Amino acid sequence: MFQTYRDPVLKRKLNKLNKQIKKLDQKIETEAFTNELLNVNATDGTVWKFVTPFKKKTKSIPSLNGPGGIANTDLEKANFLAESLETQFTLNNITNPDTEELVADSVMRFRTEANSVCKDFDPPLPSEVLDCIKSLRINKAPGIDGINNKMIKNLPLHTILTITTIIHKIMTLGHFPTRWKTATVVPILKPGKDPTDTTSYRPISLLPSLSKIAEHLILKRLNNYLKENNVLCPEQFGFREKLSTSHQLIRVVEYVTEGFANKQKTGAVFLDIQKAFDRVWQDGLIHKLIHYKTPSYLIKLIDSYLFERKFAVRVKNELSSTKNINAGVAQGSKIGPTLFALYINDIPKQFNTLLC
Repeated sequence: MFQTYRDPVLKRKLNKLNKQIKKLDQKIETEAFTNELLNVNATDGTVWKFVTPFKKKTKSIPSLNGPGGIANTDLEKANFLAESLETQFTLNNITNPDTEELVADSVMRFRTEANSVCKDFDPPLPSEVLDCIKSLRINKAPGIDGINNKMIKNLPLHTILTITTIIHKIMTLGHFPTRWKTATVVPILKPGKDPTDTTSYRPISLLPSLSKIAEHLILKRLNNYLKENNVLCPEQFGFREKLSTSHQLIRVVEYVTEGFANKQKTGAVFLDIQKAFDRVWQDGLIHKLIHYKTPSYLIKLIDSYLFERKFAVRVKNELSSTKNINAGVAQGSKIGPTLFALYINDIPKQFNTLLC
């Protein structure tokens, strides 16, 4: 009728009915999921039937060459890849002892003086947690705990309140849960690379979905501080809201075009930092957060978040032994890109150059 008469009253009624239908549809879907979950029985095979749709099929990895010989079974492949990645998550040599000592003193002083309980922060709200859950993508793979986004989206309200309480406790204590700091790494072959070489695989880290919800709320508070205090250099276009590499490219083109118009010569140096996220000096990052006068509770949280992270490589249904991550910020995490932007934020600038 609205298409025929274009009556705004009909339009409002139509929108209201659509919302009611959508809400009812979500309620029916949630009730069906809950009933199915309640009828799962460990003895009659319904557990496997229920869980199987949540699992994704993966491509096979051929036999791998390594320093210890050849890996043929899935478990051997997983352990070969884990050993290769462990060397990747290590710190580069620090060539300036004075800087190393300065950072060590700064970080140790902070850890010694930081309050055991933090109170001066915006407490997480159930509405924040709910909004974050609504934005989760169902097709994302779960972390090592096996809890996927579809399960989280079907949680009842009282469980969401419990999650909010847990995140509030995390912020109060400045302690990120140990069980949320282990990533499941899925190896993906890089295009055109030798599939038998362990270094040919790109590590995709799968983190627990609940940890990502906590990260989201921590990142929101960190970004608020960075924005209010203009901490990030204006030349940084990566990982920032309403900015992208396209904006940076336009900026560079305008600069070069202006130089040509003024009959000036323009040169460019492009720096590719190998294993950039994986080699971040964690104490150096904490030192920089202190330097930027980041709120103490956020520094303490991030310090705990980075401390003693671990990973295990998954090949089909086999998991490698757990390995330590001794450097870097977590790839696949919510907060990792912003932490990396802060880490390189003090890159040197000259008055007669354009930093991109």
